[in-house]
Amino acid sequence: MLAAVLEDIKHIELKEVPKPEPRYGETIVKVKACGICQTDFKAYTGERKNFTPPIIVGHEISGIVSEVGKGVKNFREGDEVIVSPAIYCGKCDYCKSGLEHYCVNGAVIGGDGFDDVRDGGFAEYVVVPETNLYKKPKQVSFSAAALAEPLAGSYKGMIEYSNLRLGEDVVIIGAGSMGLLLTQVASAAGAATLILIDIEDYKLEYAKKCGATHVINSKKESPREKVYDILPKGPDVIFEAAGVLDAASLAFDLCRRGSRINMFGVTTPGTIPVSPGHIHFTEIAMDASFSVTPRTMLKSVKLMEKGLVDTSKIITHEFPLHEISKALETMNLPERIKIVIKP
Repeated sequence: MLAAVLEDIKHIELKEVPKPEPRYGETIVKVKACGICQTDFKAYTGERKNFTPPIIVGHEISGIVSEVGKGVKNFREGDEVIVSPAIYCGKCDYCKSGLEHYCVNGAVIGGDGFDDVRDGGFAEYVVVPETNLYKKPKQVSFSAAALAEPLAGSYKGMIEYSNLRLGEDVVIIGAGSMGLLLTQVASAAGAATLILIDIEDYKLEYAKKCGATHVINSKKESPREKVYDILPKGPDVIFEAAGVLDAASLAFDLCRRGSRINMFGVTTPGTIPVSPGHIHFTEIAMDASFSVTPRTMLKSVKLMEKGLVDTSKIITHEFPLHEISKALETMNLPERIKIVIKP
């Protein structure tokens, strides 16, 4: 099969590699679409180091089951599917507690979050355990369906961890793909005021399409002053989805007493100054969220199936697999949101 193999930092090579064979309980999925996540791009640039090259990355996958191994019961050849990249054992205490993304025996298909990183979706075929497959709704395109995993992560952080309630006021810092999915989730969940902060007007226009009631370009105006002009009492929930330390600092700066913060986007090392005493007397509640669970994947599929979230709204570019180098170059452009590879 043809695959884009990451050989070294900024060295990705298209080559013919052996097509995988399914073991017991596994399937082979013919990849129809695979989104480029920022963590995939960080693997390419060398910022992410939790794997040993050569490797095939890419973990936002949809496709068609092309082969099933022994023991597979619920899927058959020809099924249109969505892949969850987080592989879990189902036997450890974390799995039994519903925290499968903490699994002590866990692995990940082409992504981040576990030390065991398996080959991913920037290829014509990928091997996937049956437990990691979900039926794709017929009305959802393969490109849109490939974004079920980041949507599940957004749902998990916004609803399950930060416990967004109907009528609350939300600020999201960062209008990239995750920020825009969080925006759609918050809008569907009934956020009253929904403010998006970014440094690019291009992305803020997409934020309006995804349900933002207000947008702020923090290069052009003070985000704190503008937020408190809109919300004199301050926001209930603040999501850091920009992935940079300045955004994490801004999240604390935007808090009022009782605000809830979710550190969602920063995945690279670094620190910011925080006052424990200030947190104590303002009762700021801080949370974070990474990866997905089977429960949140099911919620994500339902959100797409019922039209509550339209992931296709954030897709700005699609490339065939043989143009993956061009796709990775496009990741550096300010005028792009989500890029999808279509083998």
